[in-house]
Amino acid sequence: MTRGTIAVVHLRGEISDARHAKVLEALCALLPRVGVEGRGVFACDLRGTERLLGSPERVGERIVGVLERARIAAAVGIAAQPFVARACAERTPAGEVARVAPGEERGFLADLPLATLPLEEEHREELALLGIRAVGAFAALDRGAVLDRFGRAAAAAHALACGEDASQVRGVAPRRRIVARRSWDEAIDGREQLVFALKSVLDEIAAGLAREGLAALRLEARLEREDAPGLRVERLVLPPTADASALLRSLRWALEERAEGIGRVLGVRVEATEVEPARGRQIGLFAADGASEEEAVAVARYLRSRLGPGVVLRAEIERADARLAEREARWEEAVS
Repeated sequence: MTRGTIAVVHLRGEISDARHAKVLEALCALLPRVGVEGRGVFACDLRGTERLLGSPERVGERIVGVLERARIAAAVGIAAQPFVARACAERTPAGEVARVAPGEERGFLADLPLATLPLEEEHREELALLGIRAVGAFAALDRGAVLDRFGRAAAAAHALACGEDASQVRGVAPRRRIVARRSWDEAIDGREQLVFALKSVLDEIAAGLAREGLAALRLEARLEREDAPGLRVERLVLPPTADASALLRSLRWALEERAEGIGRVLGVRVEATEVEPARGRQIGLFAADGASEEEAVAVARYLRSRLGPGVVLRAEIERADARLAEREARWEEAVS
């Protein structure tokens, strides 16, 4: 899992609907990807922002300052993982910023009470009878034994106790569902025909995004098929966009990657399931770690499928200190 940098904002005091919405709006104006973890709790993905906005601590201080001017008390916890960042924020005094350095997650969690973890009450009581009342003691147990005795949910909590958290910040949902549907009297049985038919669907999605001032970060397409169960295709859109051509291209690549084909399609439903504000952003500036690589690989695979092997290549510099580095390069397949 790629380690990121997550800032969790934890509000203090009374949290009304208006206050919650005001903070969410302020955070979305400051940062590229903000998710809601709970009432008065917001997770902000800071990956890719350091060059423009400064260190995570500086971003946290700016968040606290903006909220203080709005007379809203909050604390900010920063860590590589959402769970640790939230635990840090909950224990940080209002108006302050605290950070758990990478590699120190397990040590930070060790002395916290078992109630910090998402465990069922009966499991906590049973663990207490065994003398296990802190996160560190729970983490010391064998994971297989935890799974056998307490089940999957407890095993997932055990992973959190060990500083392992695979969850990611999901951007706020659109203010309304941005969905488009189409159905056809005659089934479509080819990718090219389906892509052509999808154009009007993506035009509608793009128009909805433009009205809301949003860019799609994730698309979901559900295909109704005549000869098989429904097919769900999900695609991360990088960089996020509201351009209909780019959205169509992204779904096209997703369909091209399906070696088994699409079957006979009678209808489709497309939804922008994750978005971020589009106004005033520079395309690609806040792409998450690995985002450019993922997009490049998708493009390379598509080109290779069209042009054949030995065409899409990348350079490997063998002597970086050479006067003409391009003469010290060898070429190899970008994808296999």
